[in-house]
Amino acid sequence: MDYHSIHGHDISSFVIPSTHRLPTVQASQVLNSIQDSETLYISTGLDKLDQALIPKSVQEAGNGSNQGGVKRGQVTEIWGPPGTGRTSIAIQLASRCLQNEDNVIWIDCFQELQTSRLQHALRASDCLAVKGTREDHQAASNSLGKFVQFTCLTLPHLMALVARPNTNAIPERVSLVIVSNPCALVNSWLPKAPEKTTGVKRNKEQSASVKRRQGLQFIISALQKLAATKNCAVVVLSQCATKMQSEHGATLVPAVNTAAWNQGISTRIVIFRDWAWHDGTMVSVHLAGVQKLDGKSNNDAIEHVASFCIDQTGVRSAEYNTANMTAEPAITIQRKRKRDDASLEVPDTEDDEDYGWADEDESALPQPPQWQGSEDILLGQELGRSDEERDDDCESPRSILSEVSP
Repeated sequence: MDYHSIHGHDISSFVIPSTHRLPTVQASQVLNSIQDSETLYISTGLDKLDQALIPKSVQEAGNGSNQGGVKRGQVTEIWGPPGTGRTSIAIQLASRCLQNEDNVIWIDCFQELQTSRLQHALRASDCLAVKGTREDHQAASNSLGKFVQFTCLTLPHLMALVARPNTNAIPERVSLVIVSNPCALVNSWLPKAPEKTTGVKRNKEQSASVKRRQGLQFIISALQKLAATKNCAVVVLSQCATKMQSEHGATLVPAVNTAAWNQGISTRIVIFRDWAWHDGTMVSVHLAGVQKLDGKSNNDAIEHVASFCIDQTGVRSAEYNTANMTAEPAITIQRKRKRDDASLEVPDTEDDEDYGWADEDESALPQPPQWQGSEDILLGQELGRSDEERDDDCESPRSILSEVSP
C-alpha cells in the first residue's frame, strides 16, 4: 500500500509536467532559426515599418531574404492614444499568422475584440492571395490556423493564464500572443497610491508601490518566459497617459512606464496621428514609429516613421508628404526691460530718464483706434498754453486744427 492509494493524487498542484523553464536547443538550430527570416519575423503589413524593425546588425550583414516585422521570442509593445490603429495592426499580425497555418492567442483585458474585423481582413487577404474559383477560396479558408480568444477581466486571471499555461489554453504551434490593454487591469488592481506615514502599518503591510512593482515584474517575466518557451511573438497593446513636466510641458507616455516594465519590453512601437496633404486637401494619416528595438532605446526619439491608413480590409501604406505644409509664425517674446545698474531711482526726482526702455516698444504697440486723439483735433494743441510759450514756438508747425480748417 503506497501513499497515493491512501491519500489519493494531488489535484490542487498547478505544476504542469509538460512545461519546462527553458527548452534545450542546439546551437545549430538557433543559428538556422535566426537566419530563417520567414519564421523569425511576422509582417505588420507595412513594408517601411517591417524594414525599420530589422536590427542594424542584420541589415549590415547583407542578407536580402530578411522581410522584417515583429520578432519572435520577444515582447513587443504597441502603444498610443485611442483611435490611432493599435488594434488594426494587431489584427494584421494575426491575419498573417493564420494564413501561415499558425495558431494565434488573443487576450482581451479591457474590451472584447470584434471578430468580424479579423474575418474581413482574412477574406481580403484570401482574395488577394488566392485567385481561382469559389472552391479554391474555401480550401484556403480551411487551411487557416486556430484562433483562440480569452477575456480576462481581473488581474489574477491574467496572471494565472500567462504564468501557468497549459496545452488546452495555449496550443503547441502558437506563433503570436496578443495581450490587449493589460494596463487597464494593472492600474485598477494596483493603482498608484501615495506612501503612508504610519509606521505600524508600514512595517507589517507592504506599501502600494511595492505591490505594484512586484505585480509588474511578475507579469512581464511571465510574458518573457512565454515568448521564449513557445518561440512566439508576444505583442502588448497599451494605452497612453499624460505626464506633466515643469520645463517641457505635458507629454504622452505609455500607461505603464516603470523601470521594471521597460526592462522586459524588447521592442516598442508608438502609434499616433497627424495631418498630411492629399490632392490639395488636409487629411488625417496614421503614423507608426520605432522607439526601442532589440532592447536598445532611441533616447525618447522616434525613428523610421511609417505612414498608413485603415480600411475594412486592414492596414495599408499611405503617402505622407510635409513639404507643402506651411509653418505657423513663431511668437516672438520681447526681452524684459532692465533698469540701469549704474544709477538708482530717487523718489520725487525731476529728471526725466527713460531707464533703459527698449526703443522698439513704441513700434510694437498696437495702433490706436480712430476715435483716440479727437480732442486734439477739435481743440487744438495750443489750448492751455501761455502767450510767451506761443511766441517762443512761433516757428513750430501749426496745430492740427489750423491744418484742418480751410
